[in-house]
Amino acid sequence: MKKLNEFWYKNFYIASFVLIIYGLLISPIRDTLFGLLNIIKSPSVLVSDYMEIGGLGASYVNAGLMLLFTIILAKKCDARLTGALIAAMFTVTGFSFFGKNIVNSVPLMLGVYLYVKLKKLKLANYMHIVCFVTGLSPIASLFMFSLGFKLSTGIVLGIIVGILVGLIIIPLSSSMLKFHDGYSLYNVGFSLGIIAIVLVGILRMFDKEIPSVSLIYYGNDIYTIIFFLVLILGLMIYGLIENKGLNGYKQILESSGRLITDFTIFSNRYLVIFNIGLMGLICLGFVFLSGGKFNGPIVGGILTVMGFGAFGKHPKNVLPIMLGVYIASMVNKYEPSSTLAILTALFSTTIAPIAGEFGIIAGIFAGFIHKAVATNVTIIHGGINLYNNGLAGGMVSAVLVPLYKSFVERRNRD
Repeated sequence: MKKLNEFWYKNFYIASFVLIIYGLLISPIRDTLFGLLNIIKSPSVLVSDYMEIGGLGASYVNAGLMLLFTIILAKKCDARLTGALIAAMFTVTGFSFFGKNIVNSVPLMLGVYLYVKLKKLKLANYMHIVCFVTGLSPIASLFMFSLGFKLSTGIVLGIIVGILVGLIIIPLSSSMLKFHDGYSLYNVGFSLGIIAIVLVGILRMFDKEIPSVSLIYYGNDIYTIIFFLVLILGLMIYGLIENKGLNGYKQILESSGRLITDFTIFSNRYLVIFNIGLMGLICLGFVFLSGGKFNGPIVGGILTVMGFGAFGKHPKNVLPIMLGVYIASMVNKYEPSSTLAILTALFSTTIAPIAGEFGIIAGIFAGFIHKAVATNVTIIHGGINLYNNGLAGGMVSAVLVPLYKSFVERRNRD
């Protein structure tokens, strides 16, 4: 087990340095440094594309630094790299292209650390929460730079609010799991969405409006396409060679993916790596099919789905959901090639367990409904919850799963 853990740690360290070096190579160092400063000072609410705000190089460096920081934290507390933590690492990296940076993430992480210490728990067991809680990082950025406070006052308030969010996320997320019964994989995202609604309500009550942000990169995406093609194909080929084919992969495909489904426990590391790569290939194909651009949010979506390739997602349960969202995009008023439409399809896979449990048709319908919910819930949390689809997925699961279960029970009786 220790040897397996070191295997994952080594590869995450390599990945962080690759991201940093790649970022430094594709942009001048001076531009990258100024870009990082712009990233830190941005409100970071949905949708704040760091490729647009800071430039290509700075966005990759920011992602690499965030991954390096979190992997050092995990190593320091001797956390085991389970499927949940692998998914969390990928998610942190992905959202570091549009919303997360060291300055706005650390206060929330610190809050989780303080809760664990106060309750005399082992931090290693909650390292995935330390990573996932950063989905509400924009709240720290808002107080620091965007709500009209003096800089020193804003920084203090941002740190305090971030710590408070971190302090309550563990008990809240444990409770919220019952709401959707494990059929939404982004459980922390749903919990953060509830917190965000409360925080935004308080801010609006005191006439502090959340700035509306829609900064999306539409420039040259060839560097990003090349990077992800190499990464995804490399993972798939490596996994296939080391596993000597697909022997054992059927076991992953037969799982529903419902929380908690950890592929690193019942499958070997090479099949997990292959599945992570395959998730990336599916996402890549979807972006091309939809005619979208590879910008910060899309990169974040791809990396998040890839990460959950170790923790609940596989082709059999994600494709029906994505198809449902795509159908909705084709018939509704939203442009299917837009970043927001593609982003919804990628993150809609939070409800992949619905398709895994109830079948293809149920999954397609769930994806269709998810599209309707996800495009509207941003209004109530003001974009400060980066895991918008986590909130939407929890709601969709809570509504549809009891209906599906009732239908199945009735059919079985008949």
